[in-house]
Amino acid sequence: MVFTYVSVLLVSGLLSLLVFNMIDLSEASIKKGVGIMFSKQYRCTDESTFNNVHWWYDWHQTPNLMHGYNHCPTTVRSGYVPMVNGKQFERGINISVNSQFLLGFNEPDHKEQANLTAAQASVMWKEVEKHAAGKTLISPAVTDINWLQQFFQYCNNCRVDHVAVHIYKCNAHQIMAYLKQTWDRFHKPIWLTEFACPHTTSAHEQLRLMRELLPLLESAPYVFRYAWFTSRWVFHSHTFVDGSTSLMKENSAELSTLGHYYNNFM
Repeated sequence: MVFTYVSVLLVSGLLSLLVFNMIDLSEASIKKGVGIMFSKQYRCTDESTFNNVHWWYDWHQTPNLMHGYNHCPTTVRSGYVPMVNGKQFERGINISVNSQFLLGFNEPDHKEQANLTAAQASVMWKEVEKHAAGKTLISPAVTDINWLQQFFQYCNNCRVDHVAVHIYKCNAHQIMAYLKQTWDRFHKPIWLTEFACPHTTSAHEQLRLMRELLPLLESAPYVFRYAWFTSRWVFHSHTFVDGSTSLMKENSAELSTLGHYYNNFM
């Protein structure tokens, strides 16, 4: 799940020099990350506000898109992990940072996202592999591991080092059971790159889930990375995920109560 704010600003090959702003993360959990949402409320300080979060991503190949639109400084917070855009794949792959990791397509099993069959994705994956030399390559991020199983069947000679999944449930133990099922099926380290409690407007429910789930994610040896959905989410009522999931206050550069808990955890 992610909605691109200004798709017309996608410009292939127009990549600026990125200078990384180092944050001392020696005390932060190496697993914990955050999805930084590109929205009308995005601010250039959003990434650095999460000063106790080890890694981050923005569903794009480079942060240049949102940084350029918002006229941000060229400094980029360390820990950025690029993701290959399955929706604009024909525009080419332009990864502008020397990340240790590369994330695959976002939700190819959903029509409103990458919207790819397993067969289509397996053909495209060969091009992704070319840009992943020397990097840990993570599978397409899915909500349906049966789609991922089909992907591996079509792509049986492909390189996939880790797998990525999204889970939206309000029960921590159900989430962990799904992750264990994923591990039992693929036996690859897991990135949980989106998770939150759906169908609720209650920030209290989000905090309850977070308090129960984060210690379990940290202790599970098969969970390699995780990232809450999301830094900013301004949609309210009658949406699958409500603004109660937002880690930042609306129209503010400050963390929400939920964001403070997430940032300070471990």
